This record gives sequence, structure tokens and C-alpha cells, in this order.
Amino acid sequence: MRSICSAVFALIVLSGAAGAQSVTPEMRTAANDAYQKQDWKAAAAAYESIVKAEEKNAGANYRLGIALLNLNDGTKAAKPLEAAMTISPNAVFALALARAYAKSGNKEKMYAIFEQSLKLGGIGAESLNDEKDFASVKGEPKFAEYVKKLDTIANPCRNRPEFRQFDFWIGEWLPQNAQGVTVGTSSIQLILKDCVIFENWNTPVSAGKSFSLFDAKIGKWRQTWVDGSGNITNYFGGLEDGKMVLVAEVENNGTKGLQRMTFTKLDDGSVRQHGEGSTDSGKTWTTSYDFKYVRKK
Repeated sequence: MRSICSAVFALIVLSGAAGAQSVTPEMRTAANDAYQKQDWKAAAAAYESIVKAEEKNAGANYRLGIALLNLNDGTKAAKPLEAAMTISPNAVFALALARAYAKSGNKEKMYAIFEQSLKLGGIGAESLNDEKDFASVKGEPKFAEYVKKLDTIANPCRNRPEFRQFDFWIGEWLPQNAQGVTVGTSSIQLILKDCVIFENWNTPVSAGKSFSLFDAKIGKWRQTWVDGSGNITNYFGGLEDGKMVLVAEVENNGTKGLQRMTFTKLDDGSVRQHGEGSTDSGKTWTTSYDFKYVRKK
């Protein structure tokens, strides 16, 4: 999320605002050191001095608010956090401000910030459920409702069933050919906030990697495969009768064709990957390989 990245950048730089001439590098260093050491009293005093000179420094206002939150002063923390949100609205600042409102007992403003956060990239459920400052409201149905809505936006891949259609392929595997001979290893991992299935394929003679994900823009699954020779193949497809079917347009020696991979979850927990090729636009198919992915023990 670009807004969150901007916030993180602001926290690191903490400079460039009006009146910066009155804040010395030594003051910034001292404030940062106190913050990193979690010396909240010293950090609050240091950032309060910076904010007085640089009212529009979003990062300094945020850190002042966090220091005050850790000193259990939600009411006082709200002011600099409100300033930070006004200067640079983003989900990181919103979460801190919601904590301040919850801590000071202002549930109405807390829920208003949650509502605003729906347009700022959402907030992960773990950030809300694990935060002790929300202890007084965790039992409220309204809080639970916002947790679900905010997490859906923050983690779209975890909350849409389409992204989970290919999870049966995730695991550590020993692929076998049609004769039952192990041909290599394959490590299939779920990465990037559960959005991407990352394949690591290795054999004694070849290696490759692929990224598979559900592309919500086109409503299809897509896989990009890259091998050790620099070849790239782009597959598209989706579930067909419970099987993941991915097809790519290819060209070999000037001849255009199709490649198809069909992944089937078997009753014993293994996965069949059936590779086929076609040179007549999909009218007929010829098997290229037929692997059974057996889980490592």
C-alpha cells in the first residue's frame, strides 16, 4: 500500500517540515535513540520539542503520540496523532489514533477512525485483536464487524475463496514420473500475505521457479514460469471440475502451439501434474509428462 510506505518513510526521515532550522540533528538523534530504546518519557519530551518547531512533521507527531500511548495517556496522545492523520492519512497512523480514542474511552471517534481506515488500505485482524488498548471493546459485535471488514481490505488474498483454490499444491514434494521414479524435488510455498504460490523446482538436470496467483482483474489464475535457461512461460486458467487447469501459448522453432498443465488432488493427499502439448489449437493433446507429487516424510 503506497500510503503505508509513505508513512514509514516519514517515520525514518522526520525532517523537511516548516521551521526545521530550529531542530538540530542532535535533537533528532536523541529523539530517535530514546524511541528505539523505548524510553517513552524521554521520547515524548524529545518529540514534543520537535513538534513545537515542526507542526506539520507527520512522523514526529506520530512518534510523540506513540510515546504518550505507552505512557498510558490516551487523551494527550490523541492530539499529535490527529495532526499526523491530517497531514498524512494512512492506516498506520489510523491504528494509533484508534488506540488513543479507545484508551481514553471515546468509542464513537474510535469507530469513526475504523470507518475512515476502510478507505486507507484496511488494518490486519491481528493488529486489532492483539492490541491491549482495545481490550474494553473487543467483546462488542460492532468491533468484531470492523475487524472483519478491515482485515478483508488489508488482506484480500486471505479473505477471497478464489485465492485458496490452488492451496492443495502447497507443500514439500518428491515428484515421481509415471514409472514411480523420483525425478527431483519441489517446494511449493504460500508467500506475500497468502497471495502467491511460489514453486521451487529442482532436478539433477534442470531447475525452475514459478509464481501462481488468482488475478482478480481478469478473474483467472495465472502462472509465470522461469527456468534455468532463461525461458519464460505464461499460463492462464482456473478450476475445472475441481482440477486446476493452466494453458500457455508457446512457439517452438517458428511453430505455434499450446501447453497445458492439469493439477489434480488425489485421495491419498498427493497431487498429479499432467503436462500436455497441442499443435492444432487444442483439438488434440499429447502427454509431455505425468508426475505424481508425493509429500516428503
